[in-house]
Amino acid sequence: MKIVNATQAKQSFGDLLNNAQQEPVAIQKHQKDFAVLLSSERYQELLMFEDKCLHDLAVQAEREGFIGVEASLALLDSI
Repeated sequence: MKIVNATQAKQSFGDLLNNAQQEPVAIQKHQKDFAVLLSSERYQELLMFEDKCLHDLAVQAEREGFIGVEASLALLDSI
């Protein structure tokens, strides 16, 4: 992953966009990671991965038994 500081990112944003098509680019501010720029394609892949993980967790919860929406709301209201 390429790493640039915020000033470099501002000064060469076009190059940064091109680089992000090949690999994620970390943007640092005060020597700390502040943001990551990545391609739209990679972002879509991450969203699909997240959806799959959440789906798998829901399937597992259903298989193992869960208390359901109404019971969950009642539990939260009781707290």
